[in-house]
Amino acid sequence: MTYLFNNSKIRSKINIVVLGRMKKEIFKLLVFITISALLTSRVYAGLDKKHNIAGLVYWHGDISQPKIALTFDDGPNEPYTSEILDILKKYNVKATFFLLGKNVERYPDTARRIVEEGHAIGNHTYDHPYLLIQSKSHIKYELEKAEQVIFKATNTKPYLFRPPYGVNDSWIYHAVKEKGYVTIEWSVTSHNGGKEISPDRIVRNVLGEVKNGAIVLLHDGDRLIKGANRSHVVKALTPIIESLQQRGYQFVTVPQLLGIEND
Repeated sequence: MTYLFNNSKIRSKINIVVLGRMKKEIFKLLVFITISALLTSRVYAGLDKKHNIAGLVYWHGDISQPKIALTFDDGPNEPYTSEILDILKKYNVKATFFLLGKNVERYPDTARRIVEEGHAIGNHTYDHPYLLIQSKSHIKYELEKAEQVIFKATNTKPYLFRPPYGVNDSWIYHAVKEKGYVTIEWSVTSHNGGKEISPDRIVRNVLGEVKNGAIVLLHDGDRLIKGANRSHVVKALTPIIESLQQRGYQFVTVPQLLGIEND
């Protein structure tokens, strides 16, 4: 009886410990969801009113010039990145790809093709963390790790950086600058980040917001999800390019748009 009683007490203590850990994990999840919601609202609020800070962060190019930079985040991601490259090549359009280190490890040949075909590349961290809840040292680690992987695959060292989820805090910009990077945000979004939407919706989102000097956000990947479905972006890309060319816009890379090409 004593053994059973003690065993019961032990199980009770274990249950209390497990329950406590579950509560902590639930709390972390709620914090994560709250931060995600706040980041999303901050990222998409008033993009057209953001101001560039030369050498630190850019949201758009010269608003007096009919030039546009298409940018793609979270790649490489096959087969969609290659399909996007095929379309860009067909229309002789140069774009900018912000690459995730882990995805470059998966598809080094695709990363190499991006550079070989004259597109610009940027660092999008190694594994897409929320930088607002990371230490300065970890942010630098993310940059360095991704940079090493990208250089190994492409023989090119990126100097452009786009923070995951578009977080826009000054201390992050300065931490990134210390590593020799300039931060690139955006002024127009397709809103196809964490979820896929129809090609028509993507086209409307982009065409409805584009102005001179626009930096347009699209996604050829979805964070670290291997083979994430980006077929809707592929389908939307041709009408976006054709419509904007008909309006007289010229497509350029982000360095060309901003005049910050690395000599």
